[in-house]
Amino acid sequence: MKFAVRPTSLSASSARLTLLLLAASACIASAKPPAGGGTAISYTARQPTPIKCGTSGGWSYDLANGYCCGGTLGSLVKDADGIYLLSNFHVLAADTAAGGNARVAQIGDAVIQPGLIDVSCDAASAQTVGLLNAWADPLQGANVDAAIASVVPGMVDTSGAILGIGTLSSSTRAPALNLKVKKSGRTTGLTRSTVSGLNYSVSVAYENECAGQTRGTATFTGQIIIANRGSKFLNSGDSGSLMVEDVNANPRAVGLLFAGGTSIAVANPIGDVLATLGVTMVGQPAAAPASATTSSDSPSPAQIARAASAQQRHARLIESAPNVNGYGISVNPAGIVFLNVLVERNPEAARAALPRQLDGIPVLVEEVGRIVAY
Repeated sequence: MKFAVRPTSLSASSARLTLLLLAASACIASAKPPAGGGTAISYTARQPTPIKCGTSGGWSYDLANGYCCGGTLGSLVKDADGIYLLSNFHVLAADTAAGGNARVAQIGDAVIQPGLIDVSCDAASAQTVGLLNAWADPLQGANVDAAIASVVPGMVDTSGAILGIGTLSSSTRAPALNLKVKKSGRTTGLTRSTVSGLNYSVSVAYENECAGQTRGTATFTGQIIIANRGSKFLNSGDSGSLMVEDVNANPRAVGLLFAGGTSIAVANPIGDVLATLGVTMVGQPAAAPASATTSSDSPSPAQIARAASAQQRHARLIESAPNVNGYGISVNPAGIVFLNVLVERNPEAARAALPRQLDGIPVLVEEVGRIVAY
């Protein structure tokens, strides 16, 4: 979820069914600087130029219906034509209705740092660091929630360094169960967790502008799930954060974070993001993978393949269970792969409707409550 606040001048008057992730912004009365993930870095302050990524930012006109919205400028990417800031579609370009602010997102619009949510909804107090260049709209068939902005010369550190993380590798890596990961984002700062699920299908309802009307629901497949107990890894305003492997030097990108809840976070696989936008990562030349990135208790490809086959064969049965808002492949501490069925409420009803195994793969039901696009 991208964060939303009221301007101080006004009175206080994200197979097929699965996670219903509302892209509606969280509406709060004020935005306070975060603890910064235990670091001294401010992820909400106006940065000296050239700025680093992993900081507060957003579309400069993201103000409508008495609120302003924003998220995180995640990383740098590039193509033959230039260098771009990477974030989520719903952070940089999701305004599709000339409603509360009499405009829609257009190519060339200013992208600012910090986002409106951290400058009392006054774009004049922020700095233009990019110009909206392209986006992947999930409601137009994209399987990612992503957008890019051309870097304004001199305004962004072209090494691609991220606050609290540093420079990246120019190569990427595929997600794996139990992989240790980290990210830097506007609200929770530098945080760490592990990949807890693969191949999840999610459905996300999107608004047509900041605090606007529901525009429609997009379906994503093949998503990454990350442990997010107590929203300590990802929270509102962290939308657009880049998730990387948890190594000290030049980590490889794993996913683009865009949604989650109090116990899980959701990311688009970075390979899908880059392929959709036709870009590559800005980073240091690829080196041999660090040994710390490979988990010794990760399940084998054969185990994952068996679970994926069962998930596909029995998708309709899983989706028909009461209150299901997601399912995918996970692994328990003993290394046993299972199909994890997520429900918003009343897990006993889903457990009664589903078998304990599907094609020999255990089925577990987990209550996760309401999930939102972050």
